[in-house]
Amino acid sequence: MAIPVPPRSFVTGATGLLGSQLVTQLLAGGGAVTALVRDPDRARRLLPDHPGLTLVAGDICELSSYRPHLRGMDAVFHTAAYFREYFQPGPDLQRLRRTNVTALAELLPASADAGVPVVVHTSSTTVLGRPRGGANGEPAPADEDSPLAEGRGNAYRASKLAAERVVADWVARTDQRVPIILPAWMWGPGDAGPTSAGRLFLAVARGELKAVPNAGNHLVDARDVATACIRAAADGRSGRRYVVAGRWHSLPHVCAGIASVTGCPAPRTIPVAAALAFATALELEAKLRRRPPVATRTGVKVLVEGHRARYSSARAEQELGVRFRPLLDTLTDEAAWYRAQGQLPQPAPTG
Repeated sequence: MAIPVPPRSFVTGATGLLGSQLVTQLLAGGGAVTALVRDPDRARRLLPDHPGLTLVAGDICELSSYRPHLRGMDAVFHTAAYFREYFQPGPDLQRLRRTNVTALAELLPASADAGVPVVVHTSSTTVLGRPRGGANGEPAPADEDSPLAEGRGNAYRASKLAAERVVADWVARTDQRVPIILPAWMWGPGDAGPTSAGRLFLAVARGELKAVPNAGNHLVDARDVATACIRAAADGRSGRRYVVAGRWHSLPHVCAGIASVTGCPAPRTIPVAAALAFATALELEAKLRRRPPVATRTGVKVLVEGHRARYSSARAEQELGVRFRPLLDTLTDEAAWYRAQGQLPQPAPTG
């Protein structure tokens, strides 16, 4: 079924994993898109060559760089975020707050002043706390009505919790509609950053990661999240959360899938404690070589925390019609995208 798209959309974070998929789907649906990008040349390489796409060079942290372009938009899709601590030690806490909280507090009134009727805000399942209970020893799934988590010890989560408070305060005193999408760990083609997921994919595919912890998490294809965002622009209720979490998978299973679609050996499985020590060594090695590490202690801790977490996407499935594609389809398409970008070798010919 075709997804009805807004005639004119403004997308922040347009070259990111989610943002690029949003731009692609909006254009494919016949909409015009204005994309906020920091580097137009890079954006031209990553985004579709389409007459309906307009690139605006700017920064989500500098309202004046994009404010004039909000006028005339039918929807704003806010995907820009800072999450460096997940894959690189030493997050810039001031930049984290400025990007994830203050920029949103500026974007909402600016878009309302420009007459934009709906802003779709991208949050994260990390804001949800763990409900008690569960059957047969399994964790109870968190949903949109679960208590919020605490932000202590996780600066990214704290920033996302603060952003949700900004939205709650805004919708309580305005008529602008602001539905909230809560993705889990996003994977898929278009991960140019790359994010922690893309870094893991490439590290496994290149044989750089020899071991992974015996843990798991919810994985979701960014294309499915983009579809949820577009449908929320049409039908999502203001201030209402929509969990878009995909399915839970063990990390060894994910890595086996990467191995199967790239022809590389799968990394061995190790206990969590060993994984933390391994990540420490990777951080030290990366520091000496002056490059980002393949894995970090923070990333391993976040993964382990997610091992016991379960999420229900029932509301998004029922109210927005969201469906989730199989993991192997996501990994296959991600491998093909990285090959097309020259970041992985082409598969050897058969026959």
